[in-house]
Parts: sequence; C-alpha cells; structure tokens
Amino acid sequence: MAEERFPRRDFLKVTASTALTFGAALPATAQTSASAPPSPAPSSSTSQPADVIFKNAKVITVDANFSIAQAIAIGGERIVAVGEDAAMAAHAAPATRIIDLKGKSVIPGLIDGHAHMDREGLKSIYPSLGQVRSIRDIQARIADLARKTKPGEWIVTMPIGDPPYYFNVPEILAEKRWPTRQDLDAAAPDNPVFIRSIWGFWRHTLPLVACANTEALKRAGITRNTVSPVDVLTIEKDANGEPTGVFIEREMQPIAELIWFRQAAGFTRADRARAMPMSAAAYHAFGTTSVFEEHGVANELLRAYKDAYRDGSLTMRSALVFSPNWKTVGEVPLGPLIEAWAGWLGEPALGDDWLKMAASSSASEAIQRMSCARRRRHTPVGRGSTTISFCRAPRSRRSCCCLQPTTSAR
Repeated sequence: MAEERFPRRDFLKVTASTALTFGAALPATAQTSASAPPSPAPSSSTSQPADVIFKNAKVITVDANFSIAQAIAIGGERIVAVGEDAAMAAHAAPATRIIDLKGKSVIPGLIDGHAHMDREGLKSIYPSLGQVRSIRDIQARIADLARKTKPGEWIVTMPIGDPPYYFNVPEILAEKRWPTRQDLDAAAPDNPVFIRSIWGFWRHTLPLVACANTEALKRAGITRNTVSPVDVLTIEKDANGEPTGVFIEREMQPIAELIWFRQAAGFTRADRARAMPMSAAAYHAFGTTSVFEEHGVANELLRAYKDAYRDGSLTMRSALVFSPNWKTVGEVPLGPLIEAWAGWLGEPALGDDWLKMAASSSASEAIQRMSCARRRRHTPVGRGSTTISFCRAPRSRRSCCCLQPTTSAR
C-alpha cells in the first residue's frame, strides 16, 4: 500500500464512469462559505475494497449541504467510499494504490449538453498556418507543407489568422490583403491549395474568406466565366476579369467550400475516428466526463463514435441524438434515405446483441427494435430522432441508465 504518483491519464480512465475529475483549484466560493465553512461530508461507503484511494483532498460532494470530504475510494469504476482520511483504511487492500492529492480538489465531472465534441480533434486534421503576419509567412508555411505532400495532392489548411476567432484579417498581414492564386502558386506549384474560411457561427462576424491557387480553381471548374450562384458570395476577379482565387462571403456558412471544394475539405471516416480520442482528451482536460449531443448528429459522425467505441478509444460517456439526413428527404428512393439516416445500424456489430435494421424497416419499427438492445439505451427525442448512449462500463458492473432500455416520446 505504498503511496505513489498516479498518472493523470490513468486517473481519467479509472474515474470515467464515476464522473469525477480533480483540478488544482476551485473558486473560493465553491470551496467555503464566507459566513460559515461547510460541514465535513458524512462518511459514505460500502464494504468493497478499493483499487485506488485519493486522500488529503478537497472532495466537493455537491450534496444537499455542499459538504467537503477529505478522501475518496474507488473500486473498479464505482465510488466505494467518501469521507475522512481515516475512514478509508477499511477499504485499503494490499494492492490498493493510495494517492496523496496534497489539498487538490476532486469535483463531480462536468456534463456538456451541447458539446460538438468531435470538432476539437478534427482541428488537427488540417494543418494550421500558424501566427502568420504577412503573405510571405503564408507562402513559407504552404511551401513547407508542399515539401511533405506528393505532387498533385491537395493541401488544405485552417484559416488565416489566430485561433480560435481569427480576428482582424487581413489587417494583421503586412500587405493588408488576402493571398491570391499567384501567391499560392509560387509556394506550391505542383499542388492544389485551398485555405479554408472560418465557420461563421463560430465568430459571428463577416465576411468569411477562403483562398485557392490556380490548380485548385481548375479542379473546381472556376474560370473567368463562372458566375456566383448567390449574391452573398463574391468570386473576386482582377482587372482582366480573371479570378484571383479569393472568395468573399457575407453568409454564416462557407458556401464556396460547400459548393466547389467540398470533397477536398471534407473529412473521411478514418479522419473522424482518429480525431475522436483527441477530442475526448481535450474535453477531459477541463473536467468533462460526459457529453450529450442534443442537436442531432449525422450518420457519418455516429459511425465515428461507433468506430471509437469498437476499438476501445472512446473514453467519454456519450449520448447522441441522431436524425435524418434532410438532404435525402423528398422524392428519393427508400434505400438512399435509410442509408443516410441509419445506415450505421447495418454495419458489423459492436457486440453479439447490437441491433441490425433491415432497409425495409419503418422508422417506428426501428425505434421499437432499438429499445430492445440490451447493451444501450435508445430514447426517441421528439419526432424522427433517437438518443444513442455509449457506456464504457463493463456489463457485469453496470448500474447506470444503460442497463434498462427505455422508449419514450415527447
């Protein structure tokens, strides 16, 4: 029972299902009252031996009295005791790890109810240009990427400017202008180059600006005769009427990217699966142990969660609301509609009782059958949407909501 350091990654793994994480400090108002200190938390425990005991801590219980305990013991993926340091002796076995937190805080894990968690890791898929301050800086970065890219392959980057908001562009550049196709051609003559615009709903200021080189314009089919399909999108042209490679949009969604560069700037299934653990790690770093993606997720995102769950890299307790791919709604055959909405159901099972749905099943039948999946909770939320929960707890230890499949409609 020697005291030892406990790697943060291991701590997150142990406590993922207990929804606890620890931080260096909390606001004083969360730790103590100005008028009277909170009473110590009463001891609460079972007889189960602990795998790890955190002592000499500030365990913020968030109970009715907002009491603070000294120690917490965890066995498997469950809290087995909370109370005074001395009370933990009853749960210390020869193999128990005892960690001295030296006054650090233990708090209930945060639940993000509108997370978009997958996007955090996806930021790493396309390289950043860095804190560029001139077109020459941009050219140097593009040239470096070109040296690492095969001729003919796309070079797609994050926006110009400083994340996360990318303010004051192009004013932060020495030239006070956007790079043209000729500027990008000089940096990467053998590759199509596309510099993405920011997503408008992130910054909420316009315009959105994307830049492309000559080869990228050629592959997109954009010439001097190309007319913008909407008045909020400007294809900038020079004095000779030739496109400069700069697209200026007064719209919150990047239309140029979605129309002409969608394939180059899209994410593959492998991209999404690879980014999922990075996304979860970023959220864990701020104490988030559960997410509820309540806004509705696309089929491709649900597949990424399923891939991460299957390979054991999904450390976040996740609940997802999925809904139809509305682009397929209308005069389309049933097959494409079902594939776009719930095609992931017909893929290789996560377990021997994972639900499979035939393409001929109706939505109501699908919901009814999903409610019978023993290892997941599937709760329809509103009309045409269903909640899918991924729980990492082993079946033998489950006492969470995932144990009892339910169906309900609002």
